Amino acid sequence: MSPPTLDFDKLRTPPSHGDTLVMPAPGRWLAAARENHESLAAAKTPLLDSTLGAWRRRTRERLVGRDDSLVFVTGHQPDFIHPGVWAKHAVAMRAARAALGVALNLVVDSDAPKRTALTVPMFDGGRLVLRPIPFAELRPGFTFEQIPRQNREAVERFRDAVRLAIGERYDDSQMPTYFEAALCADAGKDWVDQALSGRQAVERRLGVSIDDRRVSDAWCSPMLIDILVNAERFAECYNRALADYRARYRVRGSQRPIPDLHRDANVCEAPAWIYRADEPRRRLFVAPDGGDLRLFADRAEVGVLPERHLRSCSQLKAVLTDLADWRIRPRALTLTIWARLLLADLFIHGIGGAKYDRISDSIIADYYGLAPPHMACVSATLHLGLSHNPQAPDDMLRRRRELRDLRFNPQRYACKGAGGDALLARRADAVRQAETLRRNRPGDRSARRAAFDRIRAINAELLAAMPDREPAFRARLAEAEDAAREALVATNREWFFGLYDRARLDGLLASLPREDEFRV
Repeated sequence: MSPPTLDFDKLRTPPSHGDTLVMPAPGRWLAAARENHESLAAAKTPLLDSTLGAWRRRTRERLVGRDDSLVFVTGHQPDFIHPGVWAKHAVAMRAARAALGVALNLVVDSDAPKRTALTVPMFDGGRLVLRPIPFAELRPGFTFEQIPRQNREAVERFRDAVRLAIGERYDDSQMPTYFEAALCADAGKDWVDQALSGRQAVERRLGVSIDDRRVSDAWCSPMLIDILVNAERFAECYNRALADYRARYRVRGSQRPIPDLHRDANVCEAPAWIYRADEPRRRLFVAPDGGDLRLFADRAEVGVLPERHLRSCSQLKAVLTDLADWRIRPRALTLTIWARLLLADLFIHGIGGAKYDRISDSIIADYYGLAPPHMACVSATLHLGLSHNPQAPDDMLRRRRELRDLRFNPQRYACKGAGGDALLARRADAVRQAETLRRNRPGDRSARRAAFDRIRAINAELLAAMPDREPAFRARLAEAEDAAREALVATNREWFFGLYDRARLDGLLASLPREDEFRV
């Protein structure tokens, strides 16, 4: 395989409104995808009683319908994605069309949401503030796929709260389209399907099309059984990759960027989650028992996988159904390894995912004995166009410097006369004495400290002689900090892409590579 197609040192968040990041250059995408396709199709790495290449063909036939098309894959949680994430959908679609292939989006409904609220910037009393608007109950440790479908009344309350918050911008945004789809009677079985229906409707309106595959439906993998059977060896490779990453990038702490897999004399942690319908997710552990495997949710045993099923690909489905109502879902690295090896011809990351997937590269090379397949990275920055003072951050820094200067150099702001001249003369004399000590007696720390204390005491007297100055400076700083906070809100790049007007989203689409740029 040719050298890596990503220069990780150049993966930086696009700094300004309308800026995009697409790496490698579009003209290299199809060659990278074809190279991945050929090398992975021929992979002879043993996987259960077959090979990785053979399982890859079966996986692609199951999820795509065929194995001979180039498949461009991206993925994200089913929450309120910002334009930088959404840009991956548009680029994947265009690359797939250029290759007469397929674009897939893996909906990571197995992740646990940090929030189920839509945060909306709104003006309140003339000030730009943030308002989180809840759309579903957030239960810590529960996954997206465990969020129940919201009834019509709940969706309408959410819609009305969003409309009230963003005011006149609502009609120009994509939210009417989003809610119209989310309110459809056939919007799906759960909250995830409702959210997907809304997002897909907005995309169709903008001319973007990508096929969604929920991880809970798509990930029924021989890779899981192989990892469980070889849990000790996989954990060694996994932890070694993490150690190498921490050493190379000087990452401190055993929990960063993710924790090691735990091992002891009896059980070994697998890189997966396990949970039941109405319980929070837990870590999956495995322990060999003769030829069988005992599975644990944290330390509670949940079932036994019999040896007769473990090495037969014809019994793979039976292995998973033996767990009754327990669900096993991949963790982030496991999911991307599966997607890159068994599904994608080119996997498209965001910036954070691409950087962390260097850990996956090490695991792929160490555990599977393969050259890591090429991957791509796409991101973008888009502002909502909210009014703000672009100079506010600089003004805030200037006001902070002024307040500090007032405290340490009050002589610059003191009024002359009315006793002030005497204080100024005393301070100037104290400063001269301190300078003389610094030049002639640098080692006399006691004398130099006393000189500093005299200056500080005189500073306090000067400030007391002008009692209105410091409050006035603090008031100006508070105003500047408020304006800077508003500017930060206005230039945030992580608002839900449905909050944007059509012109801004069309502008983003126009700045991303066209289909013909991938055919170079």
